[in-house]
Amino acid sequence: MPAKKADAKKAAPKKGAAKGGKAKKKKWSKGKTREQLNNAVMWDKNLVDKLEKDAPKYKVITTAILSERLKINGSLARQALFYLEQKGVIREVSFSSKIRVYTRAVNEEE
Repeated sequence: MPAKKADAKKAAPKKGAAKGGKAKKKKWSKGKTREQLNNAVMWDKNLVDKLEKDAPKYKVITTAILSERLKINGSLARQALFYLEQKGVIREVSFSSKIRVYTRAVNEEE
């Protein structure tokens, strides 16, 4: 086999590469930022009234739903579920260490 000839195109350096560090540096994105929540961390009269009026009307009640709709943090939502269950306004559907699911209490007389 004869020796291979060196390609003229491969041997010649590219014009852009000869300049070295002149290329612009990559700008890193700031990343996706979540909207900052301003949820309540303590009970006040307005929150309790809103809880007692609105929550028993929901079909499915969880800590996440109460937190989102009433603008309260998760620990207040858990307290609210316990409070409403003690009053007999809601009843438990499912219970696990991860999530508790409640629904409105309906009198089953039929």
